[in-house]
This record gives sequence, C-alpha cells and structure tokens, in this order.
Amino acid sequence: MKESWISQRCTLELPGLIVDRHISEPNELDFAGYHHHLLCLLLSDGNQQKITQIGEQKSEKSQAQGDFWICPAEMSGCWAWSSTDESLMFVINPLSLSQTAAEVGGLETSQVELLTTINAHDPQIEAIARLFQVELDTGGIGGQLYTESLTQVLLVHLLRHYCAFQPKMQHNMGGLPTHRLHLVLDYIHSYLDRSLKLAELAEVAGISQYHFCRLFKQSMGIAPYQYVLQQRMEKAKELLHQGKHTIAEVSLLVGCTDQSRFARHFKKHFGVTPRELGKKFP
Repeated sequence: MKESWISQRCTLELPGLIVDRHISEPNELDFAGYHHHLLCLLLSDGNQQKITQIGEQKSEKSQAQGDFWICPAEMSGCWAWSSTDESLMFVINPLSLSQTAAEVGGLETSQVELLTTINAHDPQIEAIARLFQVELDTGGIGGQLYTESLTQVLLVHLLRHYCAFQPKMQHNMGGLPTHRLHLVLDYIHSYLDRSLKLAELAEVAGISQYHFCRLFKQSMGIAPYQYVLQQRMEKAKELLHQGKHTIAEVSLLVGCTDQSRFARHFKKHFGVTPRELGKKFP
C-alpha cells in the first residue's frame, strides 16, 4: 500500500510484526480503523502536530522526538500535521500479541486489550525502537534471530505497561533443563549454515519463545542470538585456518549471505578482518 503523503520508507517484515520507517509530508488523515495494532514513534525534531485523535482521546499538542501513540486494532482516529516528520511505525498482529500474553501470563485472547495512548514517552519503548532503527539502517545485520528476540521484548513490554489486563509474569531462575539445553545447542551447531528462527529453537526446547529466551540466557549467560553469532564466528575462524575455502565460501558456510556483513561481525568479534586472519585468496 502506497500512501501519497509518504515520501520515503523502509520496511522490515517479521513474524507478527512489520516495522516501517518513513518520512511523512504535511497532511490530514481520517482513519477508519485497521485490523492490526499500530504504534508510531517520532524519530525527528520539529513536529507541528495540529491534532491527534484516537477513539475518544484527543490532543492538539505537537510531539517531541521519542514521543509515540498507540492505536489499538479496529480503533478509528484522525491526524493533522504541518511538518515533515520521520517516524517508526510498528504494525502488530493481534494474534501474536495474544499468543505472547498466553505464554507469559496466562491471559486469554479476550483479555488482551491494548490501551489507546497519545503523546506518551517511554525510555524503554524508545530504546527498542532505536534498536529496530539500526536494523533497518544496516539491512538487518543482527539477523532474524536478533530481530525476533527484539519483537518479544517489545510485545512483553506492551503487555506489562499498555494492556488493560496486565499478565502475571512467570519467573523461573533455574535455566533450561540440561537435556533440553543440549538438544538446542546440538541443533544450533548442526544448522549454523542457515538462518535460524526463534520459533524453531523454542520448539526444539519444547517451550514458548518468551520462556526460551529467558531460560537460555539464564543457562548460557548470553541471549540466543548472541550465542548463535558467537558460534558462527568461531566456526568461521576454524574454516579460515584450514585454508580450504575462500572468504565468500566461509561466509556462506556459517550462514552469512552478505560477505561485507560477515566481515564486520568477524572483525568486531576477533579484532581483525577475515582476510587478515586467513590466507590471501584470489
């Protein structure tokens, strides 16, 4: 869908979430409602908002950088502004939010009701948004496992602070049972050459994505995406020392389809580039 007031945009599509960074020209909009939840955070300065109305809530104040609004699914609204603004829009699938609510706190679908929010500022929301912004700027350098983990953080934060019925978070400080942890680690090592998804790792562990992220970190001391990246770099180092493959081949063998992205990760991990570590390949 192409809106006439959008001059530039960049989109990241994830399971249950679309992240859309765009520059919007001055306009007035009447909005009849949408089947997904919307959260829009202002990235730029100098906003000149005339009106923001979502449901019965209304504001005629301009927004500051980092301010956001939440429009729950099926809620109508209207907006009018006279500035050119850069924003980050999160389009959230209600089913994904409901599933997360059930996993983390036992809420039923009927209890997952996001609160209409206007001109709010939340340091945690802004920090999550900035991390997604970096992913958009770098072409997803963190990888799908990283962005899916960020999605979980965002959804849980919304449930905790912007839901009419807040879930009771379950706590478990014991980490993953040893046999389940070994299954996950073996699976990761077997499939380092392809994109790994949070859902499949959680399925191997036999638990929800939310609990998998928490328990894996308790067991290993780092997040799943950090562990996967670490293991990819270690395998790359081993392959480079063998001298049987080009850098491009090594990149593919450890699941990195973008060679320049692989080189950046490698240098950050070891302090040298793949070429500096390995032999000189043609």
